[in-house]
Amino acid sequence: MTRIDPLRRPALATGFLTTGLLAAPVLALAGWAGAAATPAATVQPAAATPTLQQAEVEELLDERIDAIRSMSSAEIWREAARVGGLIGDEFGSDFDAAVEAKMKAAPTDPRTILFLATLRLTGDDVDYALVASSVTPVLSHADTDLARAATELLGGIAPDVSDRDVKGDAADALLGRADSAAAPIDLRVAASVAATRLGSGSQIAAARRILGSFLESSDPNLRAAGALGFAEIGSIQEVDGVEDELDRLSQLPGDQGRLARAYLDQLRQDRFYESRLRRMRRDEGNRRLGSKLPKDLDRIEKLISVIQEYHLEGDQVDRDELVEAAMQGMLQRLDRHSSYFSPKSYEKFEQDLEAEYGGIGAYVQNDPNDNLFTITRPIYSGPAYEAGLGTDDKIVRIDDWPTVGEAADDIIKRLKGKPGTDVRLYVWRRGMDANLIDRPTDDMVTVVKRAQISIPSVHSQLLPGNIGLVELQTFSRNAAQDVYNAIQELTKESGQERLSGIVLDLRNNTGGLLTQAREVADLFLPEGAIVVKTESRFREGTVYKTRARAYVDEDIPVAVLINRFSASASEIVSGALQDLGRATLVGQRSFGKGSVQSLLRMPEESDDLYSDENRNGRRDNWEPITRDFDGDGEFDYAPRIKLTIERYLLPLGRSIHRELDEEGNIVSPGGVSPDQEVNPKRRETWRLVEMRRIQDTRKLREWVSEQFEKDPETFERLAFCDFGDPEAYPGFDELYASLDTNLIKEDVRFLLRIDVRRRVQDVRGSAFPLGDFSEDLQLQAAIEDVLTKSNVDRSSIEEYAATFEDRSEEDDDRVAAAPEARPSGAGLQRALALISEAEDGTLSKESAAELREILGRFDDEEN
Repeated sequence: MTRIDPLRRPALATGFLTTGLLAAPVLALAGWAGAAATPAATVQPAAATPTLQQAEVEELLDERIDAIRSMSSAEIWREAARVGGLIGDEFGSDFDAAVEAKMKAAPTDPRTILFLATLRLTGDDVDYALVASSVTPVLSHADTDLARAATELLGGIAPDVSDRDVKGDAADALLGRADSAAAPIDLRVAASVAATRLGSGSQIAAARRILGSFLESSDPNLRAAGALGFAEIGSIQEVDGVEDELDRLSQLPGDQGRLARAYLDQLRQDRFYESRLRRMRRDEGNRRLGSKLPKDLDRIEKLISVIQEYHLEGDQVDRDELVEAAMQGMLQRLDRHSSYFSPKSYEKFEQDLEAEYGGIGAYVQNDPNDNLFTITRPIYSGPAYEAGLGTDDKIVRIDDWPTVGEAADDIIKRLKGKPGTDVRLYVWRRGMDANLIDRPTDDMVTVVKRAQISIPSVHSQLLPGNIGLVELQTFSRNAAQDVYNAIQELTKESGQERLSGIVLDLRNNTGGLLTQAREVADLFLPEGAIVVKTESRFREGTVYKTRARAYVDEDIPVAVLINRFSASASEIVSGALQDLGRATLVGQRSFGKGSVQSLLRMPEESDDLYSDENRNGRRDNWEPITRDFDGDGEFDYAPRIKLTIERYLLPLGRSIHRELDEEGNIVSPGGVSPDQEVNPKRRETWRLVEMRRIQDTRKLREWVSEQFEKDPETFERLAFCDFGDPEAYPGFDELYASLDTNLIKEDVRFLLRIDVRRRVQDVRGSAFPLGDFSEDLQLQAAIEDVLTKSNVDRSSIEEYAATFEDRSEEDDDRVAAAPEARPSGAGLQRALALISEAEDGTLSKESAAELREILGRFDDEEN
């Protein structure tokens, strides 16, 4: 490696002589006989220069280190270049070793660190990790000139640093400087840019977010800094607003204007050559293919060209998007379950299937009422709940990053991370000062230690009569084990040797892993029983059988709940238990998804590479990226194709797959038909509208929170069963009167029960299943079936006698009696609904009387 341009050496030597910097040893190595100067003609050739001893090298370095202690960073650069050019080249590895030894001694003076690091970079066989780790501490120095110099040095050597830990530490330090509001803006931008070069994964994303915050600022200076930062890392076209801001800057005089013009000129040249290269590739491809390109594919090529040339938004869509749309169209033409997964859509699919991630453990969303990031329910086995967070808590800041106004996906990314790491959450709760949302204080902080979160697939409850309710939400990798654990825990809770019956709730379960479907069925079926078979066009079908004896004794009655959204694995389990006479199916015909899809990675495409630190064979969100092919700082999966390759057949040979003709008409409805068809309870539209209005006021939730603190035991009892009695809630009549609603008390009791159960499950640390035996007609029918098989009269069980509805009566459309209160908006809604019936010619006498009564109350109010 050449240390410095040889043509510059005479000038550098002159600089040393004129400043009087050469001590006697230096004069000797330069060919001088002693301290007295001699004519230049007597200078000996370099080859005759005597060897400088290690002690002399160290003495020289110590002298120069003393000399630079008061210099600026620019002067330090110049000094290092002079010393490296004059001394380093002459003594090569000896000089490099001396410099490196000084660096390893870990000096604390920031100027010394920068001087030695720069000297080492002029040498051969540079240890870039040593240079980077030495310079990193300077980033936090109070002297912003030195911090800026360290930032520039680290950004310059980033491609050469191979040690991942060193790069990660440097990137973290750079992000700390970039995120410091007290630092000068140019330093923050430089630190962000350097972090994108040194960092990986989340660090790059964090640096880009900082630059993005500058770009979105109302301050033109900050916008300019953000745009120039993005331009420096080559993201002009990737980030909205950068090109427009550069265009604005290019009209201005000064350094920023010149820099913006240079970036835009380079961008135009890049676009020109990219366009030219695309045309050349296309022409070359057509030339090579010649007549081999099928005419139908040639038509697609021409269609893409026409779209990009003439469509109103053709300049806003790139070729890749159009090709992906064409691929999706081809797959969807085959069947509605075959599809194309873009990298982003496959990432979500993979996460849903794994049901595990590193994070705080909570269901979250931006609350539509106040747009604040809200915990809708903690995962009760997770660290957020253990740290004291609960339903309705608002996370307004994560560490030093405000969440207000941010997209939910971006906030969730900040919450996720490596298990065992801490995250500081600023939590705002209703009743606190609203000003604290934007300016949270330290007493609002909850520190949560991230953990490997396993999303529960099962919720369960021991029902009256010793019946176990097990709700399985998805067939994820742990589904069968979760069902097994739930049955085991319910049995222990019952205090008896076994349960009297089991209701397995598969409603709204859209499926998952076929292997888990077999293992769930294995809990209820004898060993060797056929669960499902597959048939295929291109290979032998597979028969899936149970592999162990049933965990649930065969004389324990089982009912399975299904509905229109039970699909795939849910249909396999319910259909197998039905075919083999093991369970009664209750509810509605299932969806009819009886085909098998295989995930195929697109040929010649590859996922980004990562370090599998926990060796579980899959990429966890906190694991570092080791190869980021597109350099976007995010882990990207390769595209996948989900292709239908087989069809499921239940044990008796029936297909559950819904068959459609070419026009989308149903040829065969498919699905699994229940043994007892029971529809969920329905309410009139006006009633649902009024229920939503009341929930949006939050009066019920606030009332529950207030009353619960007074008498938690009563509300825990009511959460289990309130016997359908509104008066069981203390102070219900006053609450009802305050709502000013047209709903009957029974409707308000139903809404109140939802909030009571929500509050109680937060206290007990365990979620209730969605099915509530006091309200759920389908669940009531399943319980009755189990009781009947056990020869138990449901009227003998107090909770059921008080709450079960007689499903033989068609009373779902009954009209609510109006309370003694002035008519509300719901009254108007109901009146409009009745008028619509009149227009359709279907208004009954009873409905006409109700309409007159509602309008009469409006008239009374006016009087």
